[in-house]
Amino acid sequence: MKNMRDLLPSLALATAASMLPAGCATEQKKEDKPAVVVTEEKPVEAPRPRPDSAAALIADGTKLLKDGRATDAKAKFETALDKEPANVDAKVGLAQAQLKLGEFDGAKAILTDLQKANPDSREVVLLLGLLYTEQGKYDQGISLYEKELERQKSKGAAPDRDLLNNLITMYRMAKQYDDAVRACTTLLSRDPQNADALKNLSLVYFDQGKYDLAETIAINSLKINDKDAALYNNRGMIRVKKKRYPEAMSFFYKAVQVDPISLTAHLNIGAIALRYRDYANAAKHYAEAMKLEPKHPEANLGYGLALAGVSGALPPDEQAKKAPDAIAQLQRALEIDPDVTEAIGEIAMVQKLQLNNLTEAKGWCEKYREKRGRKFDDKDVMKGECAAIDAEIKAKEAAARAMEAARAAQAEEDAAKKAEEAKSPPPDASTPPPAEAAPQ
Repeated sequence: MKNMRDLLPSLALATAASMLPAGCATEQKKEDKPAVVVTEEKPVEAPRPRPDSAAALIADGTKLLKDGRATDAKAKFETALDKEPANVDAKVGLAQAQLKLGEFDGAKAILTDLQKANPDSREVVLLLGLLYTEQGKYDQGISLYEKELERQKSKGAAPDRDLLNNLITMYRMAKQYDDAVRACTTLLSRDPQNADALKNLSLVYFDQGKYDLAETIAINSLKINDKDAALYNNRGMIRVKKKRYPEAMSFFYKAVQVDPISLTAHLNIGAIALRYRDYANAAKHYAEAMKLEPKHPEANLGYGLALAGVSGALPPDEQAKKAPDAIAQLQRALEIDPDVTEAIGEIAMVQKLQLNNLTEAKGWCEKYREKRGRKFDDKDVMKGECAAIDAEIKAKEAAARAMEAARAAQAEEDAAKKAEEAKSPPPDASTPPPAEAAPQ
């Protein structure tokens, strides 16, 4: 089946924004104490919390978040809050899970309440900044983080590394590249081995099209931490920009190898697999991305496109069985993002090519036209496809009309013949037929 996405789908850069581990709402300050001599004793293990206690539930939720299972983690934190409604660690964990799931309103409500209760909480400020980043409200996030850094400076504290790295990410997303480079320099002057700072600096140069410099910095960062999936992903993105897709795929696979829950790497493998019509592989990696973020727009769209490609390669009788699954997934993508025209166009094509339902296909073409302002770009592949659907429907309608006219004409001819036969009297059986002439 011809897939709509002839152009490479969106690929994702991995950022260096830091997510805090759940259950870290408060910081313990170490106190200086005089050294004492102690006798060696067998260490006493702290009693384990009951499996159904809030502490155990928070610990379970923290691990689930680390494993990329945000939906399950959310359930654990909610249960912990049912038991202890005021538990700050459970609230922080729940907010993180909601951020992962794209439930921004819920996360904001929790974090706003937490900030009112503890305005100086580092964890809450970090998470609020991440929320603004996810929502694309970079100015608000930048203002929040800059104020926090000023507060830390006024108290004589060194700049918070996680906060600075997240601020660099927001500078970059807001295209404030000079500010981003300045913040990277500040962080690296204090911590030359900070892999996240190097990664952020690489991304700043990547965004400016300085790909060779971006890769050089990424390579240096990998020397510090060769288990960073984001760095492999970003090196793959540099290959994409250079249109060296097989090399890009090798880096994306390396990212998944070192971190099986690397969302960006799964998305990028899926996107390139779609480009090369490797639909089964694309479906596999988009499905993995959806496990990590069930409502991720690109993952849901890509999965639907991949399913359509898989079913389109089947024999005709099998297509009719599998095509509805692709359509259902594409409709889920539309529920997440009603403006995703690729899903609308693909449904039209599946209806036409796999289900042979031109009426439904035409209806989806009309929806596509509406989203496009009822105008097609000359480069839009759906311009020709929708025109072909209209032409095929008109041809079938014309053929049906011709067939109906032929049937009507035949019916008239048959009726006239019967009427003529009815006018002629039947032959008289008592009158002998005339004798035949004798041969001469």
